[in-house]
Amino acid sequence: MNSPAAIALFAPLLICGLALGSEPITDPDEVQEIVVDTKATNGSNSGFVFEANLHTTLASDADFDTDIGEFAYAELRAGINASREVGDSGMFSVDFNAGLINYDITPSATSAAGDAASIGAEFDDVTTLSLIGMYANQTDEGHTWFIGGGVLSNGENGADFGDTVDGIFLGGYRHKLSDNLQVGLGITVRSRLDDDVLVVPLPQVKYTVNKFWSIESEGVGLRLNYKASDDLNYGIIGQYASTTFRLDDTHAAAPEGMVTHRRIPVAFYARYAPNDTIEISGRVGGMLSGELEILDTNGNDITSQDIDTGIFGSITVSFKF
Repeated sequence: MNSPAAIALFAPLLICGLALGSEPITDPDEVQEIVVDTKATNGSNSGFVFEANLHTTLASDADFDTDIGEFAYAELRAGINASREVGDSGMFSVDFNAGLINYDITPSATSAAGDAASIGAEFDDVTTLSLIGMYANQTDEGHTWFIGGGVLSNGENGADFGDTVDGIFLGGYRHKLSDNLQVGLGITVRSRLDDDVLVVPLPQVKYTVNKFWSIESEGVGLRLNYKASDDLNYGIIGQYASTTFRLDDTHAAAPEGMVTHRRIPVAFYARYAPNDTIEISGRVGGMLSGELEILDTNGNDITSQDIDTGIFGSITVSFKF
């Protein structure tokens, strides 16, 4: 990704993220959390509140299920969120995020030219960029609706920047049935490069069992949370995740093609917030139902390969100012 436009967009995002350091939405298939709480984060509506974050994920070696090789990856993401109150019940926010993904794919002796392992072994680092705006509003009855959208760029280094850009739309509604239960439905729509437009439903559920236990939707998944104290929460989370990116033109089997990495991470997580400024969270678990799909530049299938379950860990550090 070496065009002037790519450099102009990437540089300020990366500088802000690394200099400042919540978990960003870098790929809309991988929506981590839609924030629909419209309470003020700074106690007034006089200006913006900023939250910076730095996130890393390491996934250990996992075998392709046909023994054609091993698959692993590492990811580093940084970003900044700006939010402010709008009127008495609204909240507007903008997310800037940038990241790098390094895929480590090693073909075995049984790998053949054109399969997922042989093509994947040639992957260069992948750059991810996103700019997403969101507006949420909470009614007097406690019901919440949200709407947003933005642009994204996911591409292998060296890919034409213009071929890595697509758009995303988000929207939804959450209805307060009682003090303990809120239900609703959201949707995300994304124009996935050369593939078909992706439409993903986002269930909106929040059930407070008691002062310690709660169940809440997070992206395309659920989170079971235990509030150990005002500072510490932990529990179990499982959700669908997917990353799609453009290849450069150096791949003999898939020049300027498109890759989608799908998986279902299930993990134990913990969040520690010692004060109103800083939060540290981590996850350890397994990547289930992995798949690596590779399409040509016209959106036709080249190969698709399932990936066995592997272990992963991640950590996110964020702070507000």
